[in-house]
Amino acid sequence: MANKNWTAKWIWVREQDRGNNQYVEARKTFSLQTLPERSIVRITANQEYKLFVNGAEVGRGPSPCDNGSQYFDTYDVASRLKPGNNAIAITAYNFGDDVIVTGQRQGPGGLLCQLDLYSGFESALPERVLASDADWKCRVSPRWRSDSIRMHMWGGYREIYLANQEDGWERPEYDDSAWSSAVVVAEAEDAASTWPRLLAREIPPLKESLLRPLSLVGEQAYLGSIRNADYVLESMGGSAQPLAVDASAPGSYPQLTYDYGREVVGYPELTIEAPEGGVVHLFYGEGLEMELTDTFMLKKGENRLQPFGRRAFRYLKLAFQATPVPVTVTSLRMLFVHYPYQENGSFACSDDRLNRIWEVGKYTTVVNSQSHFEDCPHREGALWVADAVVMARVVYQTFGDKDIVRKSLLQSARIQNEDGSIPGTGPERNTFVLPDFCAHWLFGVKEYMEYSGDEEFLAEVWPSILRLADWFELQEDDDGLFAKADREGWWCFIDWSDDIERKDKVTAVSCYYYKMLKSVSELAICMGEPERAERLERKATALRAAIRGRMRTRDGVFADCLTGNGLSDSITAQTNFAAIWSGVMETEEAERFIRSYYLASKLPPIKGAFFYHIVLETLFAYPFSEEAIDEIRAFWGSMLDRGATTWWETFDPTLPASTVPSPYMGHTPTYMQAAIPVSFSHGWGASPTYLLTREVLGVDVSNLGAGRIDFRPSAVGELTWARGIVPTPIGEIEAAWARKDDGSYEFEATLPIDLQWTGEGLLDIQAVQEGENRKIKGTFEAQRKMLLH
Repeated sequence: MANKNWTAKWIWVREQDRGNNQYVEARKTFSLQTLPERSIVRITANQEYKLFVNGAEVGRGPSPCDNGSQYFDTYDVASRLKPGNNAIAITAYNFGDDVIVTGQRQGPGGLLCQLDLYSGFESALPERVLASDADWKCRVSPRWRSDSIRMHMWGGYREIYLANQEDGWERPEYDDSAWSSAVVVAEAEDAASTWPRLLAREIPPLKESLLRPLSLVGEQAYLGSIRNADYVLESMGGSAQPLAVDASAPGSYPQLTYDYGREVVGYPELTIEAPEGGVVHLFYGEGLEMELTDTFMLKKGENRLQPFGRRAFRYLKLAFQATPVPVTVTSLRMLFVHYPYQENGSFACSDDRLNRIWEVGKYTTVVNSQSHFEDCPHREGALWVADAVVMARVVYQTFGDKDIVRKSLLQSARIQNEDGSIPGTGPERNTFVLPDFCAHWLFGVKEYMEYSGDEEFLAEVWPSILRLADWFELQEDDDGLFAKADREGWWCFIDWSDDIERKDKVTAVSCYYYKMLKSVSELAICMGEPERAERLERKATALRAAIRGRMRTRDGVFADCLTGNGLSDSITAQTNFAAIWSGVMETEEAERFIRSYYLASKLPPIKGAFFYHIVLETLFAYPFSEEAIDEIRAFWGSMLDRGATTWWETFDPTLPASTVPSPYMGHTPTYMQAAIPVSFSHGWGASPTYLLTREVLGVDVSNLGAGRIDFRPSAVGELTWARGIVPTPIGEIEAAWARKDDGSYEFEATLPIDLQWTGEGLLDIQAVQEGENRKIKGTFEAQRKMLLH
């Protein structure tokens, strides 16, 4: 939106009133003699807002972003206006300048709002504009305590909400004469301001649905009393007497713990009738180690409560204090939010364990798909590059969506460092440089292009790609190897494991650099730059020779790193799978390593679900599909056995079966570090979902951007049948296969007629047109040809 279309100014409270953990309320009243045909609100805030028109909530936002590329939202509020007096009211929140580990929630407080009123549906210019300015009223909200404590150093503050301070300020008739005028803190899109660029929302609004808890797992009266604890459950439907809680005895603390069945993300809603007031605390947990997060000081009468901040949890505990008379809970619901995937794929086979693994990976991706891909919704909700790239593959094979992938990749590009590196996390600028994640971002760009064919996107990120390639080149030693990967301030990740030695020239990083050069070379062809592509190919060839010449042991496997003292003594699965996956190892070497080292259990085990995507892709690409299925059943199946309903950040199957992720039980690299929350929901662990669809069902949509899909069904793991649906922007693909009496397998697929297809390994192929679709039939044997993606 060009600056000339913004007359609104960024506003906030007076400087002497500003501080950390600040909730601000702003409002503007106006009168209408006739109703406009269109009434468009554009709004944003740093960092969050909730918009009301005439007392009714309209929406919340914006999408988390960097201050330099600030998103705004647009709403049509014509149906909410009325003749006579009207009011726009906004609650805005700013975290402040306290330290946050992942560098999120940056910048000062500010909100920007403009209401454009159009006399006709086709009117190009508004007849009237109401824009945030010094003539708006603004105050620090009296409803929240700003002096509450932090939840943890990766997130925000606990909320303490004072319901008795509600005064109807959102409504037109409210008297705001005692409020101060707003202070203008910046012009819209002022290049010298904190927010120089405004971007319209790039994805649809999040999907919302209301959920009730599924079961009651704890009920403790603790000197008080509780009646009808089941009333709020989904199965009851509000048909019994309401939940009644009495905490009138001195020191009593009655508590109820509810289970939503699996991780949910959004905003709990609670309605409590409290004739004489009281206190209710809300504890949340992905497991039963719950943390107090929200405190509501109840007013006398009906209380409709919802925390301002988003919550992520499976278990919710209500704890009551100081109710002079019993209170009744008439409603407990969760406003569940996530990215609005329009299509849903499916997968089923003859092994129900694999079916459950596929579904959990799908759901884990859903709850981690918010305004961008998030690494975990509970701890920091950040846009970590590698997590996003793994989830994108799930999205391609399961939801057929492009927008959230595109947005996530663009947001990383927009915060590119001045030196050309891509921060490992986002969406706000930060100093987290992970050299391997820089390469993963490029891999994600290339895969998105192969899936989407989005030339406009490639043109937009091409300058960032070239700057990233230049940055990699600056890290080279004389032979082209990536050097000093362990420098201070960087995190050479590879996998979340202490088994990998990461000093100076880290082998896996150079392997990723090689794969990156090959990828940029291919993208250069798309950009019409054949000379650059050829130069990058030559560079990649030289780098591969250097890696093979300097980083292999006498046994032909790759050491973790190379320093001035020579090759490391450490040999890990991660380093060697990175070499295979990147194309540095020869085929025979790769097969020998997998058989003689990995499958022979000569190396430290992998405990992070993230790196398994590289392991599994490699096993499927080589003649080890059976072993890939075994790995999926063992690693992810063991998580299922321990009750996982979303995939954990890390997992050690050798720990006792009674353990789940916890600072005190393990399954986390931060064992015994109680200040660091563990994660039960990490999208980077969802790789079996896209791989089962792609490698077992045999529908590969990776090259959809070229108008082609590839059928490669694979009967592995003693499976006798498989079927599924893969949605795409062009239309659905349905596929199924089953074993016949003679031991061969019959495959059948239906796809949109506009799609080209290949069927490597299929025999006796028949293809017929059926209306707007094409039906493919064929047979295949249990063994399939080796293929490397």
